Amino acid sequence: MRILWITHDLFEVFLPYVKGQPTKGGSWIAPLFYSILRQPDVTLAAVTPVIGGEEQKKEIDGVTYYSIGIRKNENMSPMSSDLAYRYISIINDFQPDIIHIHGTEKNFALLRKFVDGRIPIVCSIQGIVSCCINGLNCSVVNTGIKKQRSVKNRIGRGGVSSMLKIWKKYSGIEREIYRINRYFIGRTAWDKAQLASMNAGAYYFHGEELLRPVFYEESWNLERCERYRIFVSSAEYPLKGFHTLLQAVAILKREFPDVKIVAPLSSFSLESSKARDLLFAEDYSNYLKSEIRRLKLESNIVLLGRLSAEEMAAEYRKAHLFVLPSFLENSPNSLGESMMIGTPAVTSAVGGVTSIVRDNESSLLFPPGDHALLAYQIARIFTNDTLALRLSAHAREIALKRHNVTETARQYCRIYSEIIRQHHESSAGTSRA
Repeated sequence: MRILWITHDLFEVFLPYVKGQPTKGGSWIAPLFYSILRQPDVTLAAVTPVIGGEEQKKEIDGVTYYSIGIRKNENMSPMSSDLAYRYISIINDFQPDIIHIHGTEKNFALLRKFVDGRIPIVCSIQGIVSCCINGLNCSVVNTGIKKQRSVKNRIGRGGVSSMLKIWKKYSGIEREIYRINRYFIGRTAWDKAQLASMNAGAYYFHGEELLRPVFYEESWNLERCERYRIFVSSAEYPLKGFHTLLQAVAILKREFPDVKIVAPLSSFSLESSKARDLLFAEDYSNYLKSEIRRLKLESNIVLLGRLSAEEMAAEYRKAHLFVLPSFLENSPNSLGESMMIGTPAVTSAVGGVTSIVRDNESSLLFPPGDHALLAYQIARIFTNDTLALRLSAHAREIALKRHNVTETARQYCRIYSEIIRQHHESSAGTSRA
């Protein structure tokens, strides 16, 4: 079975050879890719678009990696025939039995309009941009974030308003992707429901995700964690809800003065100058800084940059608990990572999260934006070691089943085989008609 993946992020092994400005981050899909590669009778290839790049092909350890050159934002626009034919030249070179497109947040799946109809295409559902628009709007209600816009934001560069504008423009493309494609892979009741609302005739297949290897090797231990240390996976933009956690910690600080938030992917610094913030900072970064100062949390925040998998695993181990305060998620990798390591978690009950955890069993839940209940749930774990250990054990038990390497690889091979069978039978029936 010959399988061609199309991904937004470049695989690290291919990175040294690629020209242009590749998007890094393929490490999160790599575990599934290489686990499928180890299955019998499978040949894999991957193609990634690269801004300012060119068409390249490199065979490494039995895998063929391709890149194509694109212009900036060409992935977020209606697909031109020129771009489609760049992909098609690779498809013709590799001759796949099936094409697997990762995510609908880029225009890759518009290829269905151009690719030979005899080749099945399956799309993995990750985030859904049209749903994220509502989540982002909800996340900034009552924040006064417009007052925090820098000069850069006010001239239309960056910031929440620009993000909403880009997403709204792309949402029509995304709806077309869901309308014209037939096969989809998801993993939650939420993404299944969203698909049904956009394309009731589509075929939905359940496929889990795999985690980076280090998360299978590490485990949380209550005796070795740092008490009252909270780990959150991102403070990057409002949809992730970091401001809700700040408000919750302001409440917690009354009882737990040493409480600490550790946040990677922080795009701001508490030490940056007012002049720089006024001119160049993002509005959400300015808002977070103003909240930290208003709530007097300067000594309770640890801001980190982008972390490696090993560094992330170390933070999960060190934390007393993990918080996912997002206003929308489908099946967040960060939650899977925390569950696999066994870090007790408090999570917002949004999107696909409730397909992954159960309240009071494998996590403690709260409504998105409800900082008071978030503070209450965190305090329960801080003050109840029995609860923390029970949540940890149940979460890890679930994660070991959901992210089982061997079974998940086999699961995807079964999905591919079933789609190929269905598609060929359907095509044959159409031809006879």
